[in-house]
Amino acid sequence: MNAQDFILDPKDAKRILIGSSGKLGPMDFAQGLAAIVAASLVLSLLSLFPGMGMLVGLLNLVVGLALAYAWVCIFSKRFHDAGQSGWMTVAAIVVAILISTVVVLILSPVFGGMDYGNMAGTRSMGAGQVFRNMIVSVITNGALGYYMFKLKPVLL
Repeated sequence: MNAQDFILDPKDAKRILIGSSGKLGPMDFAQGLAAIVAASLVLSLLSLFPGMGMLVGLLNLVVGLALAYAWVCIFSKRFHDAGQSGWMTVAAIVVAILISTVVVLILSPVFGGMDYGNMAGTRSMGAGQVFRNMIVSVITNGALGYYMFKLKPVLL
């Protein structure tokens, strides 16, 4: 297995990322998750460009919601492939929140937390917070993705 295996083929993107019905094998799931995480990281990097506040905020909202939908879809399909209900995706969301919270608590002293005494500074995130959020996203999705990748498909 090499890095090329995890690149999503554009002709498969709709089948993998949209719709929660059907089944998704481990490699298709991995490709979908890698594409979602990569798009999320690019969005995070865009927030570092000065003078693009409102545009990046709107872009983050729209694309972020689309990525969240695709994330739910690939997890639901992967659970279907393992013979479980797609509603198990709710459990994956809870686990993602727990992992993210723990990782943020660990990384916040390293990258710096929010200064709630200076509310003017809370309107934009600094580079440390952006990189912390990127690391949290990679760790959280990596941990959940590893578990989901290892789920055994149901043999009919």
